[in-house]
Amino acid sequence: MNKVSKRRIGHLDMDAFFAAVEQLDVPEYRGKPVIVGGIGPRGVVSTASYEAREFGVHSAMPMAVAQRRCPKGIYLPTRFARYKEISDLVRTILRQYSSVIETVSLDEAFFDLSRHGATFKTAETVARGIKQRVQERTGLTCSVGLAPNRFLAKLGSELRKPDGFLMIEPDAAQALLDPLPIEWIWGVGKVTQRRLEGLGLLRVKDLRCAPLELLVREFGAGGRRLQQLACGIDETPLQGETESKSISREVTFSVDLVGRTEIEAEVRRLARQVVSQLRAEALVCRTVRIKVRYPDFRTITRQTRLGSGTDAAHLIEALAVHLLRDRICLDERGVRLIGVGVGSLGETRERQLPLFRDIG
Repeated sequence: MNKVSKRRIGHLDMDAFFAAVEQLDVPEYRGKPVIVGGIGPRGVVSTASYEAREFGVHSAMPMAVAQRRCPKGIYLPTRFARYKEISDLVRTILRQYSSVIETVSLDEAFFDLSRHGATFKTAETVARGIKQRVQERTGLTCSVGLAPNRFLAKLGSELRKPDGFLMIEPDAAQALLDPLPIEWIWGVGKVTQRRLEGLGLLRVKDLRCAPLELLVREFGAGGRRLQQLACGIDETPLQGETESKSISREVTFSVDLVGRTEIEAEVRRLARQVVSQLRAEALVCRTVRIKVRYPDFRTITRQTRLGSGTDAAHLIEALAVHLLRDRICLDERGVRLIGVGVGSLGETRERQLPLFRDIG
């Protein structure tokens, strides 16, 4: 058995998290279609309860479409403070069982159980205990996958949602993978799926058995990676616990925003919100980025990197505005959405004091 197959990696995914929290807090919502996201003509669905999904409502769908498909649904704005409260509790539970946790988002995390013994059976007992503990402490269900690597662990939780558990042992991985549609492979989006299907590769087994030269010719180095995943190979290590991999704020306008002055003012406002969260979590950032979506839904992002971490409001705001002015094309079309984010986050107990006090 190789080094990778000795790993015991878990993946925990809270089921329909935002909507489930709303149903937890308001019993009258239980068993009903609940849709959480941006409220308004240009809002987007963040999470839909499983009752809402029966009507064809799903995340990233425009709210207007969701309301047509599910006119009797319960539509609610997001409450991130409440979701983070429960997310923090879930991470506290994970820390009791694993010293290596990779937080992906508020509702999703990987965790390493390799230290709990040489057999998968031992790790399975621990992973099932985590799942039960989360439900007892939060009142919410989650789905858990356990496998020798990140890719298979996430696949396990996805295949058994909601409220499921799947352990994928190394010897059983290929039999599980082979009959799956090609889109179950990480990195296979709509465009890549069409290209693979154009080559006659419809199932994971087809990708596994395809000539490597063909995949490299069509997809470059990514072709080799796709075939490795089709073989159940993923040597990517867990990155360790980070409370937030990134922090961002964005706004979708009910009417396209056209004036450059107004757009810049929104960027400054969003930057200040991001800084407030940075400071609340005692974090500093090394990257600042801006996101713009045009009326035709074309979306672009631009970012810049700092030499050292910062939570200085004047600096982050200035960098966001600089990206807008120098690296974003604004014309008479205006913009539909604006976002500001920071990344490459790290904790800090000591920080360099600015020469000038932050204004605003």
